[in-house]
Amino acid sequence: MPSSFEFSPVKMVYGGEALGFQAGRTVLTPRVLPGERVEVEKVRRQKGVIHAIPLRILEPSPARVEPPCRYFGRCGGCQYQHLAYPAQVEAKTEILRETLRRLGQVKWDGAIPAHSGPAWNYRNQARMKVGRSSEGAPALGFFEAESNRLVPIDACPILSPRLNALLAVLGREPWVSRLAKGREVELLADDRDEKVMLTLYGNQNGEEAEALARACLTQLEGVVTVAIAQDRAVQVFGEPHLTYRAGEFAYRLSPTSFFQSARFMLSELVAAVAGEPSGAVAMDLYAGVGLFTLPLSRRFDEVIAVEAHPPAAADLAANARATDGKKIRAIHGATFDFLRRCAQMDPDLVVMDPPRAGVGAGTLKLLLALRPKRLHCISCSPPTLARDLGFLLQHDYRLDTLELFDCFPHTYHIESLARLSRIGGEGP
Repeated sequence: MPSSFEFSPVKMVYGGEALGFQAGRTVLTPRVLPGERVEVEKVRRQKGVIHAIPLRILEPSPARVEPPCRYFGRCGGCQYQHLAYPAQVEAKTEILRETLRRLGQVKWDGAIPAHSGPAWNYRNQARMKVGRSSEGAPALGFFEAESNRLVPIDACPILSPRLNALLAVLGREPWVSRLAKGREVELLADDRDEKVMLTLYGNQNGEEAEALARACLTQLEGVVTVAIAQDRAVQVFGEPHLTYRAGEFAYRLSPTSFFQSARFMLSELVAAVAGEPSGAVAMDLYAGVGLFTLPLSRRFDEVIAVEAHPPAAADLAANARATDGKKIRAIHGATFDFLRRCAQMDPDLVVMDPPRAGVGAGTLKLLLALRPKRLHCISCSPPTLARDLGFLLQHDYRLDTLELFDCFPHTYHIESLARLSRIGGEGP
């Protein structure tokens, strides 16, 4: 096969690339669309698959649009800006269905309702890399796809207005040089896009770190909390926590605690996960700061919430106390360890929102011993969701509904919710 060749992709696949065939070999290429005729250049062969980059679009798809971001194609943050947004949602829906079938033998022929919101300025969080530009100057930005080469960024169309305003300042002198000793800068805005928590990951010494933190608090508009994170130590200046309101609940967020970053989709996701059913006991595993725990406490007599990450577990406990501490049991520990010690409880509902690695068979076996009537599985990774659903469907559970939440437009990321019920238990 020559280093450059023509081919026509046939479908989008998880990860942001389009798949096609040339001379009997599978080809994966980013930034091209099914049905297009394109010229590409081979960059590597891995496990029999040709990975290529586009050189020219010879016959474009009707769904192709001009990407509005000048960094698209270099920055590794977005993969789909060249595809009209409605077509992105359709593509992700089919990617989810096909991934579940191919990797988990989960054959779902029913509808997959897709929830979407505004496609721009939707992120309330960003984790920027600190490094050097190609000219060697200090810079703030994102890595190129599949590399550690920094693309300096001074504006990002998927970030909220407040974060973009802050990014424009931090990416220029004198701030970019003051940040140069660090590795990463995390920005988190509240629900009103007014207050910002800034977390600096790096190697500043004590005096430099404090001086930098206080300068951020006094000179950067909107910044109310600055955390200096080095290894496992976190030093906080300004307000100790950020408050994020979603629906009727206010959540305390500490530096390094995980929270959903799609500000326009948050209420809809929470309502779908925790809005029904009701009963005596619910469990919220991988609970984070309690995004689903607090709404569940309105519908269940008791909610047991489990979180392993210490800062998030502390926030979970505080949020539980502020909401209804008598109904919520906040447990600091790993889900596997909790389930291993847990007595038979027969919960009415178990909510699981694991990290990208998913739940895994070992934890699921322990969960099945509790015989929960219903399971609500939230996932940010179709491949690991396929694996976990495949296991559950082999062990007396049926898949009742499957929904997609497009929390991250213009990227390949897919958030989904699978609702399951125990066969022989209470119906959906």
